[in-house]
Amino acid sequence: MNLAKIPLNLKRVKDDPFGFITDKLIAFIANLLIPIPLAGEVVSQFKRPIMGILITFFIFGLFMITVVGTIFLSPLLLGSGVINSITSVFQNPFHIALDPSFGDTAVPKKNPFGGSGMLYSTVTAYFLDPAYYLQFGRNHNGVDMVPTQEYYKNSQTYKETHQVVIFATISGNVNQYVDQYGGETIEITNSDNTFKILYIHFSSMLVNSGTTVKAGTPVGIMGNTGFSTGDHVHYEVHIKDGSTWRAVNPLNYIQ
Repeated sequence: MNLAKIPLNLKRVKDDPFGFITDKLIAFIANLLIPIPLAGEVVSQFKRPIMGILITFFIFGLFMITVVGTIFLSPLLLGSGVINSITSVFQNPFHIALDPSFGDTAVPKKNPFGGSGMLYSTVTAYFLDPAYYLQFGRNHNGVDMVPTQEYYKNSQTYKETHQVVIFATISGNVNQYVDQYGGETIEITNSDNTFKILYIHFSSMLVNSGTTVKAGTPVGIMGNTGFSTGDHVHYEVHIKDGSTWRAVNPLNYIQ
């Protein structure tokens, strides 16, 4: 330690404490980055740019802390409704609007393609279809559906997006996952826990697990993922039967 410099340092601390601390901090960093006995000269020659770099890094660090903190705290500060609105911009790149013709219902009443009755859809495999069982060796607990020519000619959603959009047929809570065969899957359970709707084979899903949707909300784009032989939607309706769910014929719930 250079004892001769102690009085000078004490006077510097008294007269300019901020400048003294700043110089020591810069000298310390310079010694770390430039391991040669010239740190003092480096500081004196490049004090301003070094200080500018340090301030820049400090501000950037504060910015990153703020961003990370906002991500983790935003559900508490803003509420799930605002968060869902923000994330929906990324989930719904086609900006597909809700179809109000479905109504806010807890019981399925419409075709997942929209339209009246079965006008917009053709069934390619029926509920508990014997031919399906013979071909694949397992029960078919839903119906497989594809759009009709009427859909392509008259669906306003298709005209606007050029995508085959699948809509929620009930209002409820979303569970989104990939099934054991790789099928992009969405389940929607109503608030009474009496109906559960299941869709499989999406090429793109437009809602996330944990969100609440209204009937008529676009939930995905028809696709061919998982155990599938071509583009279609596999559509199931389940009702609560005691403590278990029982699959029923979805066509009985399309008016």
